Amino acid sequence: MIRSLATVLLLTIVTPATAQVRLVDAGIICPRESTGELVEAPGTEAGYIRRIQQGQTFDLPDRIVPAMDNLSFGFRTALKPGMPMQDVTVVVTHPPMGDRGVEREEWSDVIEPGSESLNLFTFEMDYEKVPGAWEFSIEVDGTPVVRVPFTVTESEGRGRVEQACFQFLS
Repeated sequence: MIRSLATVLLLTIVTPATAQVRLVDAGIICPRESTGELVEAPGTEAGYIRRIQQGQTFDLPDRIVPAMDNLSFGFRTALKPGMPMQDVTVVVTHPPMGDRGVEREEWSDVIEPGSESLNLFTFEMDYEKVPGAWEFSIEVDGTPVVRVPFTVTESEGRGRVEQACFQFLS
């Protein structure tokens, strides 16, 4: 009994801070021109990421993503209540992309208490529009703590996106 209690206490103490991060929401943001500062990110195919405006909202809570110019998709995460600042790695996995056939892209981020962290992928280049299984995740010390799967398609889901994004155009 004491050994079991000691084991439980030890596991509680050495469990990584991975349970600190939670998924807030995920989905698609209508096509728009990307703006924001370019920041070096050697773990990505392009070698940089764009620091995006964090207050954006998802226009469609869908996980089926048609490969459309300037369409963004991803997820928003936050710390669980009472948790301190957390250094994380944002990871996006996808079918082989670009000349090097990159399948995993990653960059560092910090999630602050009381704030949310929005991470997106935007189809800015034709070579990025790779159909198949995509996954966004947050890793803490190399351990995935939040995972969100998406399916990128050539055209499936296009009607839902067009309806949500372009319903007022005629």
